[in-house]
Amino acid sequence: MRFLFISSMGNSPWGGSEELWSQAAARLRSLGHDVASSVSWWPALVPQIATLESHGVKIRIRKALDHRSLPSRVWWRVAHRIHWKDEDAAWLRRSTPDLVIISQGANCDGQAWMELCVKAGLPFAVILQCNSESWWPNDRTAGPMAKAYLAARRVYCVSQHNLKLLEDQIGERLPNAVVVKNPFNVSTDEPPAWPNEDGAWKIACVGRLEPVAKGQDLLFHIFSKPQWRNRPVELNLYGKGSGEVTSRKLAATLGLQNVRFHGHVGDIRKVWEDNHILVLPSRYEGLPLALVEAMWCARPAVVTDIGGNAELCTDGVTGFVASAPSVQLVDDALERAWGARESWQSMGQAGRMRVESCIPKDPAACFADELISLCTEVGTRTQ
Repeated sequence: MRFLFISSMGNSPWGGSEELWSQAAARLRSLGHDVASSVSWWPALVPQIATLESHGVKIRIRKALDHRSLPSRVWWRVAHRIHWKDEDAAWLRRSTPDLVIISQGANCDGQAWMELCVKAGLPFAVILQCNSESWWPNDRTAGPMAKAYLAARRVYCVSQHNLKLLEDQIGERLPNAVVVKNPFNVSTDEPPAWPNEDGAWKIACVGRLEPVAKGQDLLFHIFSKPQWRNRPVELNLYGKGSGEVTSRKLAATLGLQNVRFHGHVGDIRKVWEDNHILVLPSRYEGLPLALVEAMWCARPAVVTDIGGNAELCTDGVTGFVASAPSVQLVDDALERAWGARESWQSMGQAGRMRVESCIPKDPAACFADELISLCTEVGTRTQ
């Protein structure tokens, strides 16, 4: 079988949203399939691309829209709607794949690629890694967006919440949609030992420093309140991102003494050797790996009811759920968590049991198997 993966992410060289397609691509190649991928150009290629090449995946580097000249950007917006003269479209058509898989970070990142596949008569599937109420299409754009999704042989979402939101956004039900899980970066072996409770209770916020998505600013305002300043708690932030400088400035402006910035930490297990509970005040999500990994490490969580958070974290059982990302509601959830801190360890153990029951240990292998099945189904239909 010949699989063609297209990463439509163009605003950063790599992210968690790239792990599912890339690991599945490597898996398919190891099984003897012909696999190629199109990824955006960046001044320095990330190591993951070299790893794919070492597995035998053919890589095509294309210039992302923002890196093209102005005439090229204008042409890209027009060409795919009129002719098959764009170099990307021509390459897609020449590749003659059995199945194209388009990976998106947001709900319309890969729409142009979907439309190109429709014009070429190529069967395709699309992955939606994240969605948000703020990405609602208007009446002019919703129709083409719905048409593109309905043309897909399969729409893969990482949470039921984001699938339902997508259906509401386009005003259509998607009978071709299923929910899949992302690979995670922590061992499923025995979880780390519970941290010492003799000192401060340690709360970890794990995620890129991008408040528009992850909501770290909400935590800063909560921890600036007198009750949180005076409690034996420590808020540890792990991650880097486009909002790091302003996040540090806000924490300094609020005079926060119990907030620590640790930057990117590659060893997730080490994070949970040092911390008791996860907090994710997210404004939008898919299904955050930070939550999945914390639960594998037997740690409870405080999350907002965004994306797939509440599908995995059960309020009062494996953690605490704030109904929306606001200072008041996240503070209320944290207050409930603080009052139940003596139960955090047992809640973390319940979380471990929960994640074992609903997250496969090797999501990429499961996804590769799903793509083989879909490709076989597509081939049967076209015979």
